Amino acid sequence: MSTPRVVARIFAVLLIALFVTVLPLLLLAYNAATVALSPGFLDRVVSDTRLYEGALTEAADSLARELPTEADTRGLAIARLDAQSWERILTVVAPPGSVRDWVSEAVQEFRHWRWGDDSVLDDVVIPYGKMRNNLVNDPAQTALHAVTEAQPPCADGEEPLAGTDDLIPRCRPADLETFYAGVSARWQAESAAVWQQLWPEEVSRYADDITLGELIRSQDGRSWSDIRTAWRLAGWSISLARWLAILVIAGGVVVTLAIIAALAARNGAEVLRWVGGPLLLAGLFTLGWGLVMLVGSWTVPAWSDPADITQAMREALRDVAQLFTQRAFVPMAWQGGLMTLVGLLVWGLSFLIRRPRPQE
Repeated sequence: MSTPRVVARIFAVLLIALFVTVLPLLLLAYNAATVALSPGFLDRVVSDTRLYEGALTEAADSLARELPTEADTRGLAIARLDAQSWERILTVVAPPGSVRDWVSEAVQEFRHWRWGDDSVLDDVVIPYGKMRNNLVNDPAQTALHAVTEAQPPCADGEEPLAGTDDLIPRCRPADLETFYAGVSARWQAESAAVWQQLWPEEVSRYADDITLGELIRSQDGRSWSDIRTAWRLAGWSISLARWLAILVIAGGVVVTLAIIAALAARNGAEVLRWVGGPLLLAGLFTLGWGLVMLVGSWTVPAWSDPADITQAMREALRDVAQLFTQRAFVPMAWQGGLMTLVGLLVWGLSFLIRRPRPQE
């Protein structure tokens, strides 16, 4: 074999190593992005009750840490609540099952609005009024008990309610039963006032139901057409990027295999061999990456979880990760299997083709 041919085959081998390494990674990135943006995956995440339970505990922990340090909220009675008390209150105000149903409805309506008329989002109601009723009409009066028990004991002559219009205790009275009996009736009669005195300003301004359209208009300030145009452009950009990625990956495969064959093959049989071998290896590597991702999501050790979130949120995120890897494994499996099968057939076919006899 001549020196140029040896050098060419060395370059071909290096190109094969690059090919079988990069192609599975490109397919992994493409499939992961496709699954993450797919409506089916997002719907499953939205309907996952454990995710809302994890979010509830995370919100309770965040409120317990942040409210006492913020200048606007550290003087409020709720700033003394710990994470467990917050979790009890939030479970009553916004049960995870109810939040899941509302978010699912909002997501579906938002998709219709993206391509439909402006009135769709005004049909989706954010149930602040229902949350307020859950708070004040709770038979166990969870919020009243939690807030009262978190306050310091009342000093001699100090009243738990500072003024006649005050509904949130500033200290804990000695006779709790009598206090609860009197304040509970006032909470039910003046539920809007309770809501506005209890929460920070950004929450207390919404004491009644509000539509999703009204909330977006008040927060964003732009017209419906501008917001919808931005969403449509984002969707078109993602679709265009997806097709470009497919073209780049497919074109790269064809060009790379053609260069490998041109560098290393001397006849038709060797062309098939030098093309089928890299495809076979790339398919096996793709299957391997899919299996590693799938098995890893189920066997990931506990120490790898984020340390700054609650245990319930860790478990919820682990569920989402497992759902994600299950869905991403499916395209990795058929893509890897298809490349493996085609590579094996092409490589095996090379042994059935008779090599041309060398000229005398």
